Amino acid sequence: MEQPSKLTPVIISSAVIIVISLFPFLNFINLLCCAGVIIGGAAGTAYYNNQLKKTGTQIQYKDGVAIGILSGVLSALIVVIGTTIMTMLVKQNPIPELYQMFDSQGITIPPEAEKFLKQISDEYSKQGFSMTLTLITLVVNLITYPIFSAVGGMLMVAISSKKKKNAAE
Repeated sequence: MEQPSKLTPVIISSAVIIVISLFPFLNFINLLCCAGVIIGGAAGTAYYNNQLKKTGTQIQYKDGVAIGILSGVLSALIVVIGTTIMTMLVKQNPIPELYQMFDSQGITIPPEAEKFLKQISDEYSKQGFSMTLTLITLVVNLITYPIFSAVGGMLMVAISSKKKKNAAE
């Protein structure tokens, strides 16, 4: 019997991750070990599991990991693009605020970091966004989003397998 496509679960996972990551206050969920990304991976995997039940097939860990990795990569790209666009629309340089926050806490910035922050601030002033910060964010998101989304997919497979095992007993 033919298995359902993983495209729809990847889109569902990506949509959940993107909404949680881009919307103010909702994105605080990601402060808890990227919980929003984990929830996204789990959501798409749960949908795929429901599709597999209709065919009488059991979900496997590789399915959850594949959905998680694919949705993690897709959502990382979209979140970085969305964040960059929002930054360009707002036209606000966050570096002076960062300096104020450090000063109020009595934190001194090493000269190397100060030089790097000045470069980023100059980019914001000239272009309306920082290409350096955008690339750093992209690399970080391309690493963390697929990992945590795959964890969400694996957790959902484990939960589904346990429920099926308990129902069989």
